[in-house]
Amino acid sequence: MELTQRDYDVLTLTHTFSQVASTHLTELLFADRSHSVPDKVLGRLVRLGYLSRVGRRAGGDKGGAGAYVYQLGRAGRLLLDVDGRLMPNVNNHALMIADTYLELRRAEEAGVLALKEWAVELPVPPAVRADLFAVVDFPQQGCSSSYYLEIDLGTEQPARIREKVAGYWRAVEASTDEFFPYVVFVVRQQARKNELARIFRRLPEEQQDMMRVFLSPELIPELMRL
Repeated sequence: MELTQRDYDVLTLTHTFSQVASTHLTELLFADRSHSVPDKVLGRLVRLGYLSRVGRRAGGDKGGAGAYVYQLGRAGRLLLDVDGRLMPNVNNHALMIADTYLELRRAEEAGVLALKEWAVELPVPPAVRADLFAVVDFPQQGCSSSYYLEIDLGTEQPARIREKVAGYWRAVEASTDEFFPYVVFVVRQQARKNELARIFRRLPEEQQDMMRVFLSPELIPELMRL
């Protein structure tokens, strides 16, 4: 069966983030279609082996089953020439990266910003890799900026956070650009935000200037103020 362009878009987006929820795919690629269409498309791609269901995303505070989570299936990996094995469990870090990208796209749809360039798992030489990189225009403010976004689930110890910051600072020292992007940690809980803020306050002043930490819901408004 011949794949459509939208099928390829589904597979490419899934590969980019390694795992995505059905809600990501529906909003990003099927906003112009009825609610039944994405279910039919994703179901067909699963049956053909291009996609694989990993499980369901954890429900919210009210409980209940969450959205299905997808990764490339065997046929999808062969089609896109992707190495590696299927992951047996839902990857919440990958899903939160996709959440953050979706928030940027929502802001773009609302006319708040224009996402000019973006990448997932972008190497930042010599020693670090950004979860999500974004170059953004703010038309109302008449300015542009770029960010390395670190998606934080609250599982990494302070030593690992300091190691990441040190890696970014080595990138600053190696850079020949006039400006270096802000490094923004995106977190879910206020307690984690407070913890990272305390870590950053103990850094040398020049490194403090590079770092920011925001809760997910405040990310877009705070980026506009940077």
